[in-house]
This record gives sequence, structure tokens and C-alpha cells, in this order.
Amino acid sequence: MALVSQIHLQGRVVLTNCSAGVDNVLEIAIVTADGEHVIANSCRNEDLFWALRGGGGGTWGVVTSVTYKTHPYTPFSSAFFLANSTDADSTQNILAEIIRLTPSLVEQGYGGYGGTFAGQIVLAVASPNVTAEETQTTFLPLFEFVASQPGVSVQNATAVYQDPRSWYEALPPIPAEPIGAPSEISSWLLPRDIFETNRPGDLAAELLKITSVFGYL
Repeated sequence: MALVSQIHLQGRVVLTNCSAGVDNVLEIAIVTADGEHVIANSCRNEDLFWALRGGGGGTWGVVTSVTYKTHPYTPFSSAFFLANSTDADSTQNILAEIIRLTPSLVEQGYGGYGGTFAGQIVLAVASPNVTAEETQTTFLPLFEFVASQPGVSVQNATAVYQDPRSWYEALPPIPAEPIGAPSEISSWLLPRDIFETNRPGDLAAELLKITSVFGYL
């Protein structure tokens, strides 16, 4: 349930033709803070249903089950890179380049994950709307840019997958913070015009100030 809740109650998006995870949630069963077990959907406890799908904080109760709409498998093209950076300027430059590319990637139907984790920079995206050749053409300049940065070692790849499970299994493990470390997770929806900036480096610098672990979706 933890995995389901994380993906479908925090709005995750990988395959954009299926919309966000929260858009596919049909019903949620939850034990609220007063100990009541309730059902929330578009017809019952609508306010709670809205809040649980990202409209509020994460303190509404304990989710016991989720019913969601499923979709048939869709082949998709994917790009991935994992960079180890020992240079703060290089880290900022790489994030700035990702920001600069984001509007174009969205237009091509890419969704996925990225960010900085324990001194590493990660980007893993997928799109059902493009071919393998188009993915290579789109991401080769980014791969070359990342590799050109001082103090950076990088691994990258593009591939076509037939289903989401094979994609997740192919991804290398992403480092996490030490177990037991204090942390507080929050999220923001940034409008498109924030990314359509002539100064992506400034935006990257501000985002990197948020925390030592920064997730980018």
C-alpha cells in the first residue's frame, strides 16, 4: 500500500498518455484521524477524495485500499542518465540544461523522474509518442553536454520497452538518504512559464537551495 499510495496519491506521471496517477484513482478507503473507516470517491466524501489526491496535506488518515483505473500496456521509448558530480557548478549547469529542455520534452509526451540524490544527478523519462531514433536524437546533445562538464562521470542509455515493469526493473538503484535520517517531503506544481525562462541557471540555483535531496518530475 505504501507504493500504491506514493504513486497514485502524489500525482506521479511517467506515461503521459495515461494522465497523472491521481487522475486514475476512482476510490479510496481510509481510516481517518478520529478512527472512522470511510470511503471517498467522486460521489461520497468528495472533499476528502479531493484532498487525498493532492489537494491537501498528508495527514488525513491511513489509506487502507485504493481502486484505480488501469490501462493496457503501451510500448514506449525511454532515456536515462545517472551522473556523479563533484563540482557544484557542473551540478547546476546540468540541472539548468534539463530545465531548458523541459518544455520540449513535455511537448513530445515525456514523463518520468529526476533530481539530485546523495551527490548524484538522475533523469529517467519515457514517452509513448516517439520512436527510438527520435529519442536518441533528442537526448544525445544532453548526454554529450553532461559528459563535457568537469568533475562529472556519467552513464546513459536510450531503449524501447514493452511495459512499465521492464522499464522499472532496468533502472539502476537510486541512492537514498540514510535510514533514520530526519526528513520532510513536500511538493509543488510549477507552471510552464516558470520553465520557459531565458535564465535556466538562476532557476536551477534556486531549486538546488531547497534541500540536499531534490526530486524533479
